[in-house]
Amino acid sequence: MKGTYLSSVYLEEISSVISKMPKADFYVLEKTGPSFQNSSLFPILLHFHIMEAMLYALLNTTFTQDGHHQVLSMNRNAVGKHFELMIGDTRTSGKEVVKQLLSESVLKEEPRVCFPLDKIVHYRQMFSSTEQYRVEELYDSLLQAIAFYELAVFNTES
Repeated sequence: MKGTYLSSVYLEEISSVISKMPKADFYVLEKTGPSFQNSSLFPILLHFHIMEAMLYALLNTTFTQDGHHQVLSMNRNAVGKHFELMIGDTRTSGKEVVKQLLSESVLKEEPRVCFPLDKIVHYRQMFSSTEQYRVEELYDSLLQAIAFYELAVFNTES
């Protein structure tokens, strides 16, 4: 969205997007934002926290009934560190890691990630035929999911 909006407008927009999303057992949010160390960025940081709170509230639909969270935030840099994609404070593309994971799925007896054999070619084509910005989002999403399972579910380090 461009321009300045009231929180209620953000709520309407986010609610509209969430209503179109498929239901899931669990949601993992990529947490990005400016550093706490730069006080001039406080308004932007506050905006990120408001948006994150709205997402938690709207996606945690069963929390009041069962007390179980359906949303977890993962810091983008934590995912970058897990896959050794950090150069200083900047995270680089996960393209090569994803290519390696796809190759290992076919070549290794016990790959880090198993992809269905009948889908490997489709995934490779999808990653190469999608516009660059969109394909980076796909890499990020896949790596975030893998990092979530390795760090939070399996409690392992890479």
